[in-house]
Amino acid sequence: MGDIKQTVTGLANAIPGYAGYKSKEQRRDADRILRERLTNQYNAQRDHLTRIQQDAARGGQLAVVSDLEGANQQLSRFISRLRVAPTGYAGWFDAATIEEADLDLIYQFDASLAGGVDELSGALDKMQSAVRAKENTNDAYYALRDQVDSLNQRLDARQEFLARGKRPAPSASPLGALKDKPTPQPVGANPYEQLKLNDAISYDKTDFLVAGRVTYAVAAGKFYAYLLRDRDNQKWLRVGPNNELAVAAEAKFSVPDPLPDTLAYDGKNFTIAEQGAANVQVEGASGTQNGAVNYYRYQADGGARLYVENWGAEVRVSAGAVVDPFEVKLYRKL
Repeated sequence: MGDIKQTVTGLANAIPGYAGYKSKEQRRDADRILRERLTNQYNAQRDHLTRIQQDAARGGQLAVVSDLEGANQQLSRFISRLRVAPTGYAGWFDAATIEEADLDLIYQFDASLAGGVDELSGALDKMQSAVRAKENTNDAYYALRDQVDSLNQRLDARQEFLARGKRPAPSASPLGALKDKPTPQPVGANPYEQLKLNDAISYDKTDFLVAGRVTYAVAAGKFYAYLLRDRDNQKWLRVGPNNELAVAAEAKFSVPDPLPDTLAYDGKNFTIAEQGAANVQVEGASGTQNGAVNYYRYQADGGARLYVENWGAEVRVSAGAVVDPFEVKLYRKL
């Protein structure tokens, strides 16, 4: 127990408001506080990196500027992943009791991410000195790149543990040759197309259950819409066509008849991108029903999307935007 207390004390000093996870009621708040504070601290380091790029540009070190742009993009992706990292659905946050060994491990993950701020700061200081001296820039850059890679690996391990309760494997074992050969995933298979009712989705710091599934069948193939629900919060996860991933919410909108090629909504001008008729299968709490729908997909700048669907007896509209797959985490019900 001493190790746990020591780790929590150190994190509490580094992350104000962080009190640890031992109490079930504290876990989500502790995770939120940790990620918000660390996101702010890593954003400050990214600003430092941008200033180093500017120094390199002023010094005419264009190759260094190009290298640092790649590091900046990697760091930005890490920060985005840290900010939107799901609070987990697989039971870790909801369990009444957690073994001390598991608590100790998650505290170590947190301490590693918190310690990474100072480690990254040190790598950036060396990079800045190299740029200003115009020497040893390659060595400094490789050290910086390795540091950013390490941060992403730490976040991967933390998210894997929270999502699945898996500890990191110490090393590969030759005994793996005795295991059954895994069945390969079909070429082109999309995990978002395999979601079932009561699977879970984490998006924008919220955990949703899949409460409904709509399968659209057209001549070119299939695409999907999943009703996501968290208490009174309800959204739609739309998958396809062309593997596009978008999150939308139902919108109150007076639909003109006939529908024009452009629509104005929420201060944006939307242009028709696709329309057609589809046979549908709708699965929900009351069972499964089949039918047909006329659908219209409009798009606007910034990945904005507007979906209009005529179901015969009613017209439904939802508005949202395209999202990156890393923003949406899946938790399949076994």
